[in-house]
Amino acid sequence: MGGLLKLALTALAASSQTSALKIFTGRMLAAGVIAGIATVLTAAAWGCLCAALWIGLTPALGPVGAPLAVAGLCIVVAGILALIAWGLVRRRRARVNSALQMDALLAEGSRLIGEHKGAALLAAALLGMLAGNSGRKK
Repeated sequence: MGGLLKLALTALAASSQTSALKIFTGRMLAAGVIAGIATVLTAAAWGCLCAALWIGLTPALGPVGAPLAVAGLCIVVAGILALIAWGLVRRRRARVNSALQMDALLAEGSRLIGEHKGAALLAAALLGMLAGNSGRKK
């Protein structure tokens, strides 16, 4: 969410420069407002569903069993959503942006490495150690 907020603020700051960016910023702002309203309405609908389930189960399960059943349902749904979120975070792979000019990037990188050989070798060694240790189980 922080990345999206930074993108929105950057687009808002630069929106005075181009009209296409101004349109994009307006659309992003509208989408954010609509998503916020949808989130509030979804929470209200979930609350109504839980209240209706509680009222419906009270005659069958009693005054103690009905809230326990509703709480159990909320915990199961929260667990499922947490697993989905965890799966989405774990599957995300870094994608190479094809719009980058690779020749210019490689030339600049080789120039910087040539100027700072010691720091580049130290950084490569540290990154190699970090990469080697990140897969180990403790």
